[in-house]
Amino acid sequence: RRVGAGCWTGSSIDWSTEDKEVPLRVCVDLKTRKATNVEYKLADSTANIYLVLAMILSAGMEGLKCGKELRPMASADIAAGAPLPQSLNESLDCLKLDTFLLSVLGPELSTAYIAVREFEARSESSLAEEVHKAFGNR
Repeated sequence: RRVGAGCWTGSSIDWSTEDKEVPLRVCVDLKTRKATNVEYKLADSTANIYLVLAMILSAGMEGLKCGKELRPMASADIAAGAPLPQSLNESLDCLKLDTFLLSVLGPELSTAYIAVREFEARSESSLAEEVHKAFGNR
């Protein structure tokens, strides 16, 4: 399991400064207390880095263009954001409902991307079943 509580990637839609348990972490210089860099921890080696960056930048620019307010920083006294999807299928379901991201990808790329990832999810599921049948609970 790569995403979830205790994995240093986060388990909810949140951001914070110097908190390794959120998916978007703003790092702060200890002396100046100024932001030095931002870490996005949900992309891994299975992601297309060009699509990841395009989606992050597009969503940020859209938020600025529309004058959206930044959600409050995660803290102990503020309820956690919505939970992150727990599987590839859940992630794809969220993408299918996100008209903005689908418009950024365009109809051809979004259709192809979703089809390929759905095939991967089915293949991963059947592979897990085969391994379980072959090796059981050893």
